[in-house]
Amino acid sequence: MLRLQHLFAALAAIVSIIAVEIDVSRFTAHYQDIPAEELARLVTADLITKWLPNFLKFLFMPLLLILLLSRFGSDFERGNVVLMLSKPLTRRRYFLGWTSEGLKLVLISALGIALSGALAMLAHGFAVRDYLIGSLVLSLSLVGVVGIVLFLLPFATSRDSGVFLGLGAFVMLLLLGKSDYSFVPTVYLERAVSIGGGVSVSYRVIAELFALSIALSLAGMELFRRRELRSPGPLPVPGVSFSPRGLYGVFLGLSLQSRRFMAFVAFTALMALLSKGTLDKYYLNYGNPGLLNALISTLNGSLLPFVVLPLGALSISSTIDNGTVRVLLSKPLRRKDFFLGTLLSDALAVSLGVALYVALVIAYALHLGAPLSKTLELGLVFGSLLFLSLLQYLALGYLLSAFMRGRKALIFSVLLAFLVGFVAPLLVITASLAGAGNGSPIEVFSRNALLVPSPSAQYTVLNMAVSPKRSLPPAPVSEVLDYKANMAMLILPTLAYLTVSWVKFRKADLR
Repeated sequence: MLRLQHLFAALAAIVSIIAVEIDVSRFTAHYQDIPAEELARLVTADLITKWLPNFLKFLFMPLLLILLLSRFGSDFERGNVVLMLSKPLTRRRYFLGWTSEGLKLVLISALGIALSGALAMLAHGFAVRDYLIGSLVLSLSLVGVVGIVLFLLPFATSRDSGVFLGLGAFVMLLLLGKSDYSFVPTVYLERAVSIGGGVSVSYRVIAELFALSIALSLAGMELFRRRELRSPGPLPVPGVSFSPRGLYGVFLGLSLQSRRFMAFVAFTALMALLSKGTLDKYYLNYGNPGLLNALISTLNGSLLPFVVLPLGALSISSTIDNGTVRVLLSKPLRRKDFFLGTLLSDALAVSLGVALYVALVIAYALHLGAPLSKTLELGLVFGSLLFLSLLQYLALGYLLSAFMRGRKALIFSVLLAFLVGFVAPLLVITASLAGAGNGSPIEVFSRNALLVPSPSAQYTVLNMAVSPKRSLPPAPVSEVLDYKANMAMLILPTLAYLTVSWVKFRKADLR
């Protein structure tokens, strides 16, 4: 658990400093003669209303959910929970130990975000009082997340189930983010702090969040106290014939029946529901042109990497950890067949998930009145680009899985999903705005995006080529062909990741 504390402390420090430096650079570029006091006010407001809520929502919340639940599930699966409770230790004390660990991570994250950001602002001569208050209050949203973790803790019976519970809770938090319940951590981020002449804090919202966290923690403790602590049985290996002709059919069949596949399909359906608000907003403001542009924007599947990267990171490493790969390779099965079969099964899961996601988004756009032919054309083209993007995230997960095992691969998969999916495109956009005088915005952005192996950045370039403005009808989809290099960046890194993964797996010690 000490490693997790170091990880959260490092992340909190890095993201706050990066946010401050980007804001200072951006605002000074736009307003060259701005007074220092006004610049400090703009930076503080932007940090508290945009940067910190997004960091907490899309980085710290999923990390806290997934890592704590998967860690408990792994301990339960190995029998460590039963072993600990065989000693003079009550279930209540054991549960309170997990409560303490979760709150330590919250405290470390809150202090890291507040202090590192304040030091970065002091380096520019800014006042930090408002930032310190706002950042600490926003960080309290993680207390609500710890309550959710403690409630779900009794249901995490393995590492994989912990991962899926964490991802499911994260998606539900995003779905509830537009509700009126301020005790939901994602809603809390929008209502706990307001910016006017200074920072204003809503103590009622804080009290509601704490009340929910305490209630969920007590309910989780009672569930854990009553739960039967029986470790899951060994993973069954089906008695199948590994003939060359039917080998990949076996892997594909197992993929369709796996809990990972079912969970992935469920997550894609839930994430499609998240796009409903964007489609409604664009349609209300801009009519059918806005609706078609919103369709292109939502088909980037910005949250799907948080599911696909962990899926790839656990594909190989989990079979090594639980011994499945050794059992399978004891049969007439080559490593190449195992690797390709696993890859094909995961790629099939991704393709079916993408098909469901695209179909749901298109169906709702048609329901709102989007023209049929143009909607289907955009859905086919940008749905294919989404599949290529997610395939690259899956390959990146395989690369992690080849070099790391267990919780380390899982941690880095969530971090990479955030860095490659969110931070990298943002840095490219910032760099492009600074160099906007060297050509049209899309040309500058396209060149800068080629320097970063980020599928999300490449998709954004192709999005801008067809959808330059929200209020105007989209351009012909053939415009994406003018950016062949960006399209190639959706494919070439995938091949490179898979090649390195296979070379590493072929020589790996599977003991």
